[in-house]
Amino acid sequence: MRARHGPLTTGQANMVRCMLTDPPEHMNYRVVRALQPGTTLAAITKAVIGLVTRHESLRTTFHDGLQRVLAEGGVTVEVHETGDPSAGVDADGDRAGAPVSEKDTGSGRSGGSEGAENGGAHGTAGAEGGGPARIRAETPDADLAEEVARRLHGTRFAPAEEIPLRIAVITSGGVLRQVVLVTTHSATDAAGLAVLLTEWDELLLGKPLAPVTAPQPLDVAAAERTPAGLRRAEVALRYWEGHLREVPRSTLTVAVDGETDWLLPRLRVRSVPAAGALGRISARTGASPSAAVLAALAALAGVRARLRTVVVLSISANRFRPELREYVGPLAQDALIPVEIGEDGFDAVLRGARSATMAAYRNSRFDSDALIRVMEDVQRERGLFFARDLVFNDMSVPGRGARVGRTGQDVHSVWLPPATLPTRASLWVHRLHGELDVTLWADPRCLPRDDARALGEGIARLLIEAGDRDVPLTELTALTGVVPVSRDEGWLLVDGCWIHLPEVERLVRDALARTAGGDAAARLAETVVTAEADGRFGHRLVCFTSARTTPEALHSACLSLLPGRMSALTPHRYVVCATAPPPGVAWRDLPRIAEGSGR
Repeated sequence: MRARHGPLTTGQANMVRCMLTDPPEHMNYRVVRALQPGTTLAAITKAVIGLVTRHESLRTTFHDGLQRVLAEGGVTVEVHETGDPSAGVDADGDRAGAPVSEKDTGSGRSGGSEGAENGGAHGTAGAEGGGPARIRAETPDADLAEEVARRLHGTRFAPAEEIPLRIAVITSGGVLRQVVLVTTHSATDAAGLAVLLTEWDELLLGKPLAPVTAPQPLDVAAAERTPAGLRRAEVALRYWEGHLREVPRSTLTVAVDGETDWLLPRLRVRSVPAAGALGRISARTGASPSAAVLAALAALAGVRARLRTVVVLSISANRFRPELREYVGPLAQDALIPVEIGEDGFDAVLRGARSATMAAYRNSRFDSDALIRVMEDVQRERGLFFARDLVFNDMSVPGRGARVGRTGQDVHSVWLPPATLPTRASLWVHRLHGELDVTLWADPRCLPRDDARALGEGIARLLIEAGDRDVPLTELTALTGVVPVSRDEGWLLVDGCWIHLPEVERLVRDALARTAGGDAAARLAETVVTAEADGRFGHRLVCFTSARTTPEALHSACLSLLPGRMSALTPHRYVVCATAPPPGVAWRDLPRIAEGSGR
């Protein structure tokens, strides 16, 4: 191994930023696997050394825009014993440890040091060996592996100080039973994790691995900075900016605001007939099974929202080039897919989704810092906060079928325990062949359980029907039970987005209260928001206020309060008057101190 350093890839930069702000449960991966009988700590150590030696991303730290690949160091392997307290050493006398230093990679030897006083027993391996690993006896507990996994998974990685790999072994009476592996998004994405796990299994079996042919992250960073790489990123930014200026801010728009802990109910939906129908849909339309599921999600979300354009953010693996397919590093990023929901049948939606998906995936590698600046500019201009509220994540393995015993025309669903995910709704695709197997995560404030079940099961029911014919969109409610959201007269379509006029007025009042500070007169100022017919936006929102402010200050204050408020946009125009109107006088007839868009 050799030490290297250089700039971050765009994927690394995005993930390191998120690691520092998002809950660790959202950013870390955890895997719990049973171990084959006879597995030793020596085998575990050798497998860890193999992975860390092969993949620079597993021994990389991050420092102010720079990544450093370590040539030596240590990996801690925790050992948790559920039974005999003396069983800290396996039958071969090996202790826990996985050194990462270059001088140790060939020998496979392991050192150890005293276990931490405050947290379960573990051995620590490194270039400088210490005494034997101390093993603390644990109460027998079938859930110990899950308990250890939750702790390691729920602890934030320190990107400047800690390599992105944590390992624990569960033993019983000295026999290795399970291994817990935890890494994070700065090291890899889901596709890279699959590569790691495949290699882990091979290494534990003692099988030799082919040499690594995929680039390392520093190589990818260099490629991104070539003229061709920079042009590709610039094109992607223009793609995003063009759509962000036009698409609805959200799809699942309801009158809720505020923070959520993102602990979401999950509905798992499975259907053998739907998988069979996907094959017939592909044969008839030329669209892939994945595109068909995405189109079904968009069509039903459009029915519920009564929107003609539905934005789906699909997780793109960005591994289109052969040399990147085995890459271990973060490449996956959002692809913004606007799906048009017209008045024809489902086949038209599917054709549009197929075309939009191809364009979106071509433009799903970008500088996230630059995209954030683009989004901030667009949000200030349009007066909205773009919501990542409908996400599609196809994790299926092409060609992998399911072994199922169910037959017939049934669609099966079951609620899974809630889990955390920062989105309003997300459809995860597990299988497309042999059986459709998906999980719908749904924020109950946007999709109550009955509505979530109708949407999740409805996707399967729509696909089953579409396997035999082009389903008219007018039939979707009767076929699936997905009904449009009920909206009173306070709801309006503005700039392609559903807004609730009372929520816009509340936004402005909250913004004035924030800017007023100790000014009692400002806090008592009267404010109204009106909606005027407009050829461009459908309705133009105009704010009238007697508060002592400026359009620019009020617009900035409104923007700062928009995140989390799903049904509000900022007004398009602000009018500051000297006083509120007396009875019988309209705001528009008053003298004006200042007016403007605030943009």
